[in-house]
Amino acid sequence: MIKKPFLSFLMPVYNAEKDLPAALDSIVSQNDGTIEIICVNDGSKDSSGEILQEYAHRYPFIKVINQENQGITSARDNALSRAQGKWICFVDNDDIIAHDAVDIVHKQADDTCDIVYFQYSKFTTNLPDESSNAIGDVRYFEGNDISKLQSDCINRFRGNTPLIPHTVLPTPWAKIYSREFLTKYNLEFRREVTHEEDVIFNFEVLSHVTRAKAVDYVLYYYRWSVQSESHRYRPHIFESAKKTLAAYRDIIQRCYPNRNDIAELYKYRVMWELQYCVYLGPMHRLNPASYSKRHRQFNTLLKSEPFRGILDQVKTTRFEPKQALLSTLIKYRQFWLLNLIGKIVDKAR
Repeated sequence: MIKKPFLSFLMPVYNAEKDLPAALDSIVSQNDGTIEIICVNDGSKDSSGEILQEYAHRYPFIKVINQENQGITSARDNALSRAQGKWICFVDNDDIIAHDAVDIVHKQADDTCDIVYFQYSKFTTNLPDESSNAIGDVRYFEGNDISKLQSDCINRFRGNTPLIPHTVLPTPWAKIYSREFLTKYNLEFRREVTHEEDVIFNFEVLSHVTRAKAVDYVLYYYRWSVQSESHRYRPHIFESAKKTLAAYRDIIQRCYPNRNDIAELYKYRVMWELQYCVYLGPMHRLNPASYSKRHRQFNTLLKSEPFRGILDQVKTTRFEPKQALLSTLIKYRQFWLLNLIGKIVDKAR
């Protein structure tokens, strides 16, 4: 193991035997003596643990940590606590790092910055097509730009143009974090948050950032699947959303106490979470309850804290078209249409 790695790749692993080798291969093929890979096996029930041990045996710069299943936030924090690299790069266990990412990071990492953002691209094949990937524009952010990045992290208005795309800004991947910066402010994932944990993490991180950099280069390839967390039926989504919103309130109170724009955006974040609760709960086609019971679940959501009254405080048309439609149907209690949309969306997939 190298003594002082330049770049630490941190990978939480859970039941990923199918795609894990490709994810690891995309990194180990770039080893230049300056990287480390820390994999946390989060209680996998398939052969992921054996795959990790095999790779660790072949590559001394890979460290494997085994833990009982505690969730992705715990796994990421566990990996982060063991990291030694100057820069931190989070990787999910089924995604792919660009073939020359390590070389690009060496050239683009900047000690004056707390974060360096890159780009990402989705793929649905076995491996992504990297033929058109090349470095484009480079931009620095500080001062008012940092304030906008902070609000952009939770702003999903259709009229807002974020400085960094929403596919990258609130996610943990497609960027590198200064480990010294994360350590200085004791920044880590909140283990009690299991929904939008990545947004929560970056929202708090950005409150401490003073200078950042963006490089127009696809560092990260995201393997898209309809089976992902953002699409599957989640019977406990309401409890998860309440913890997420509690985390937002805590961060706003401590880190953004005088930001009226952030306080206003929080109201819309509540509406955003209500959309999630409806979409992944009562209107989801895998919800086993009868139509009448799901309708009651829907009405109960609207009357429950923290959603009670939010429909009178926001303009649903401020969201992007799909979210605006969903929010408007929720506002006017059109559950029969929401139920129909849930069926149509499922067939489309």
